[in-house]
This record gives sequence, C-alpha cells and structure tokens, in this order.
Amino acid sequence: MHIDIEHQRDYELFCQQKLQDPYPLFHELRRKQPILWCEPLNTWLGFRYDDTLAAVKDPRFLSGRAGVYDTVLQGPDHKKARALVDHLSMWMQSVNPPRHTRLRKLAGIAFTPRMIKDRVPRIEQIIHQRLKVVRQKGRCDFVNEFCYWVPATVICDMLGLPQSDHERFRDWVANLMPFSSGAGAALADALQPAYDALQGLLGYFQDAIDQRRSRPRDDLISALVHAEENGDRLTDSELFGLCVFLFVAGHETTSSLLASGTYLLLNRPDQWRRLDPHDAPSVHRAIEEFLRYESPVTRAPRVARADLQLHGRSIRTGQAVTFLLGAANRDPDQFPDPDRFDIDRAPNKHLAFGFGRHFCIGAELARLEASIAFPMIFKQLATLRLDGDQVRWRAAFGVRALEALPVVVD
Repeated sequence: MHIDIEHQRDYELFCQQKLQDPYPLFHELRRKQPILWCEPLNTWLGFRYDDTLAAVKDPRFLSGRAGVYDTVLQGPDHKKARALVDHLSMWMQSVNPPRHTRLRKLAGIAFTPRMIKDRVPRIEQIIHQRLKVVRQKGRCDFVNEFCYWVPATVICDMLGLPQSDHERFRDWVANLMPFSSGAGAALADALQPAYDALQGLLGYFQDAIDQRRSRPRDDLISALVHAEENGDRLTDSELFGLCVFLFVAGHETTSSLLASGTYLLLNRPDQWRRLDPHDAPSVHRAIEEFLRYESPVTRAPRVARADLQLHGRSIRTGQAVTFLLGAANRDPDQFPDPDRFDIDRAPNKHLAFGFGRHFCIGAELARLEASIAFPMIFKQLATLRLDGDQVRWRAAFGVRALEALPVVVD
C-alpha cells in the first residue's frame, strides 16, 4: 500500500516505536486501508473501531501475540525468548477459553469488588500522602512523585508486598515492559534485561506463594493461592502469571491514566475549569475521556486461527493481527470530532479496557483510583501548573505513557 510522503516518516517512526503523535498517521491509514500488513512489526494492523470490537468476539481469532515474537523466538537467544513468551502467554489477556474461563473464575474468587471497595480509605491515605510530597517539593516530575507511586503502592498493599520492595519491583517492571509491550527489532535489545527481570520476579513471587501456602494472610496472594472452585485450584505457573500480571497491569495502566489525565487538563485550562471535583458524574465523564483520548493500553493483539479475509486482505493461519485501541478510540465513525478532547463527551463507548471476556480485570480498580485522585488533586494542588510546554511519550508499541510530567505548585 502507498503511504503519502508526508506520512512516510511517521510510519517509519511508528514502526521504530518512536512516534510521539501517532493519530494523524492512524487517520491516514484508516482512510486508505483499514487492515494493513506491517512487515517491520510482523503483524497485521487494524485501525477501525468496528473491526476491533468485532475481533474480540470473533471465533476466528485467538487472543495472544505469538506471531509478533516469531523473529526473536528464532534468534540466537531463543531459549530465553521462549521462557519470556511462555510466561507472557499466562497473562490473563493472552489466555483463551476454556482455560481463560477457568482462570477468570478462580481469579474472581480472590479479586472481588468487595476487596476493591474496602481499599478506599487506604487509597485516599496514599493519595493524600503523595500529594503532600508534591506540594512540599513545589517543583517535581509528577509521574515519578505521584502517578507511579499511587497505583504501585495500592497494588503492593493488595498483594501483601512490603513497600520497602517497591524500588526492586520498579526496576524489574521497567526492564520487562519493553519486551512485553514491544515488537519488531526492538525485541532483541529488550530480551536480556527482560529475561533477568522475569527471573527476579518469579523468584520473589515463588517465596511469597510458598509463605502463603503455609501461613495465609489477609492479602490477594493468599486469596489466589487458596482460591478453589469444585476442587480446582490455580497451578504454580498460573499463580506466577497472575501475580506478575496483576502487579504490572495494576499500576502501569493506572499510572498512565493519572499522568495523561493531569497533562490533558493542565494543557487545556478551559477543560480544567469545567471539571467539577465535587460532582461524581462530572469526574466519571472526564476519566472516560482521558481513557479514550490517550488510551494507556494501545493494542488488542490477536492470532488468526484459520485463513480468513478481512477488508479484502488475506490473513493466514497463525499470523498476528494487532487491533490498535488508540486508533479505534479516535475513529470518526464512532466518535464525532474524535481529536477534540471533551470531558463532557457522551456517549463515550471507548475500548480502552478491551471488551467481552477479555475486558480488563482491573478496570474497576483503575477507575476507582482515578475517581479519588483527580478530585484530591484539585483540592490539594489548586495552583498546579505545567513546568514547560514539552512532554515526551514512552517509546513502546503496547503502552501510551508519559516519560515525565514536570509540574510546579505555586
């Protein structure tokens, strides 16, 4: 397919995972070919909302990203790559029925709405403490001082992990994410750090799981270890996969939501003024627009389980098909004036948390943390403003997250 000269460089930067603003490119590609083979990333790319929504329910597609990893699995470090891919295939969003149905049911026994609701006082305490730190510093990186710390502390508390281990976790996740959220040539460079991080995480959670088996506590790891449905329990590999996935997903997505939401409001003072922190529906609508406008998870990866045709393109069995959530959530056929940021947008049926059986298990927790955080930011940091007019987004295929957010509290 031909790409206009003005978009050719954007396409190259996108494939290199260095494109800061992908949305003009997404619009161009959606207009010309809604399904496109991307050789550098070894996957088909889908840009339309309707296709993305249909794919999550289409039995011709399996959840997973196996095809994206083909090159690195055939490389010189294929054993390490296989260990990583095998582990990532145990993450909730990569598992398919009937196993997914079983895992979701067992995880649901432990990760309940009541458990999440019971965390409200603690979440409020964590947010208050971190906002106090920001206010005392006066000038800081809001991502580092607030947006990371809040969800990381919340999920560590829920899992029963000590706060003293936060920095170790942060390093492990920072090294694992470029592989788990990457694609193409970047995977080779990310392989060794990600493999080392995985070994650290598995060793850490092995100890934690062994302790909970003999001495259960009032935490999520204990609940997962002892979750049972008609005599069925999670295996060790399933427990490892769930623990690592819940930790990574439990703070990465929410951290991005808090950072991008704050940036969008500070960068658009008219929207900041319109948000009523005392009105729960107003806050809820704003959060949904943050999620649509800068979707933290950027893709819904699928693998074709049979040869099929989509928009006239022939997709072969086993090929990866990556439906881009960021593109779907800016599709003008679903969202009028999609590039306009509007905290009162309604309806707003975005796909930021997926859909159907693979709907994000932590969506309720992420929304809860955000619904508590933004009103408290308004109340405690009324003079918060951006420190400069330039921000950079993380170079990654699978996540949309700010690297830093310099702010000042006058």
